[in-house]
Amino acid sequence: MNSMTLLRSAALTITVATSLAMPATASKGDLSYIDQAVLSVCMEASQDDAFGLVKTLKAYRISKDNAVKKVVCNSQTLMDFARTEQAHKVVKLLAPVERRVNGNVTIKDVDAPL
Repeated sequence: MNSMTLLRSAALTITVATSLAMPATASKGDLSYIDQAVLSVCMEASQDDAFGLVKTLKAYRISKDNAVKKVVCNSQTLMDFARTEQAHKVVKLLAPVERRVNGNVTIKDVDAPL
C-alpha cells in the first residue's frame, strides 16, 4: 500500500469517527438558507411580532401567500402554529391571505340601500 493511500484512509477514518462522536444538534450557523428562513419566520410568529414577520418575509423574499401555504412550524401550518401560540397580531395579519388562498371570498354589495 502506498503511504499516501494509507494517510488518506487514516484521515477519512478520523473524520468519520469524530463526526459520529459529535452531538446531532445544529447551531444557527450550521443550518441551510431555507432552514434559517423557516426558523426565522416561525420565531417571529411565536413572538407575535407582525412587523418583524413582515420584515423577515421580505428579507428572505417569501410572499405572504407562500408563507401561509408552505411554511411548516412544529408540524403545523404557519396559521395553525400562530393560533396555537396565541399570536393574535400574526393571525390578524395573515387571515385575509389564508381566506384568499383557501378560496373563501366575501362579497359586499356597496350599492344596496340601507
